[in-house]
Amino acid sequence: MPGLDVAWVGMNVPIIDTGGRPWVWEVVTPTQYNASARMQDDLMVLPVAHDTVVAEVNHRDPSGPIMRMQVPVTNAPDAISLPDEPAGPWSVHLETGWTIQALGSAAQCWIDRESPGTARLETPEPPLPAHQRYQLHPAIDFESSAFDRLLTLDPDDAATVTSLLSLVHDALTPYR
Repeated sequence: MPGLDVAWVGMNVPIIDTGGRPWVWEVVTPTQYNASARMQDDLMVLPVAHDTVVAEVNHRDPSGPIMRMQVPVTNAPDAISLPDEPAGPWSVHLETGWTIQALGSAAQCWIDRESPGTARLETPEPPLPAHQRYQLHPAIDFESSAFDRLLTLDPDDAATVTSLLSLVHDALTPYR
């Protein structure tokens, strides 16, 4: 582009009437998409199935969540029940969502459909180096910062948090 002092890489993007909205994709679940004729007619709406569950362990203390864990799933559950509900000041909040891989795959499908052969998205998931993670469970790795947070808790509280995370992880086994 003339006048720019940096390199410019362009991509042919098809002309799309966004109805005055910014040129941004709206991501919805397939159920939301199928229930709305407006969404089905809007090229900027991407229907993407949830592929992860985020568990948040909370304490009544108003300082916020103690720990969050993301568990990838192939089929997001409507509801999950834990064998033992947390007692005392503890609670677990679960919600479904999307990984960057699911969003990137949906965006790539859109690009391939609307402007074939023009661009490839890369959504790498760089692994954490061994010195930045700890293994809590055979299938659960902790980032070092989350582990540091556990170390600030009373030992009984840390045991409760790790036990709750393991319960959630095990409850999601049928959905992986």
